[in-house]
Amino acid sequence: MIRAGEMDGVVFDMDGVIFDSETLGIKAWKVIADRYGFEDIETVAMKCIGRSTKDTMAIIKESYGEDIDIDKLYAECRAVMKDIIRENHGIPKKAGAVELLSWLREKGIKVALASSTSYRTVVEELTEAGLRDYFEVIVGGDMIENSKPEPDIYLMACEKLGVRPENTIAVEDSRNGIISAYRAGMKAVLVPDLIEPDEEMLKMAYTKLSSLTELRERLSETGI
Repeated sequence: MIRAGEMDGVVFDMDGVIFDSETLGIKAWKVIADRYGFEDIETVAMKCIGRSTKDTMAIIKESYGEDIDIDKLYAECRAVMKDIIRENHGIPKKAGAVELLSWLREKGIKVALASSTSYRTVVEELTEAGLRDYFEVIVGGDMIENSKPEPDIYLMACEKLGVRPENTIAVEDSRNGIISAYRAGMKAVLVPDLIEPDEEMLKMAYTKLSSLTELRERLSETGI
């Protein structure tokens, strides 16, 4: 059991945790799939959740052939994604995200973000959403050699934040993210989004919660 005053800090994943963006990403890939006649794109896109840009490109190429122009496709997907975000007046935030981040800041708890998305995109999206200042440290997927499920990104986030991994919470929604945080020796809190947790995820997770609102309530009351 750990309470707010007993932990060193919290490190969040971004997509599917802070932002309700995974659905938008799949929607964008569906547009590209219709444009080029790719089949079963939703299954392929689900494999990319929690992966870096480099890994995502590799998964798409493996699924649809080495001859595709993956740089062109990825650029087109990003453009479609931006159009979708514009139509939605920004990326929707997950329920309880702002309240949890505000509460952590009020309590003086160190907060970082470790996302497989590139650093530049992470900063851009957090800034547009008015959330940038909540994070003392941001680590993007292009800042480390081995992406999730390897522990590199969480270890770097903890080092930069000046916290002990074993006494720091990692908030994740994806399988690769949970494995990454677990391998880093952190307390991996699973808040599922699109991916239904399997037995391995549940075994590696320190605990499974229904929402960020529940995380805030548990930290402030009984602990997790």
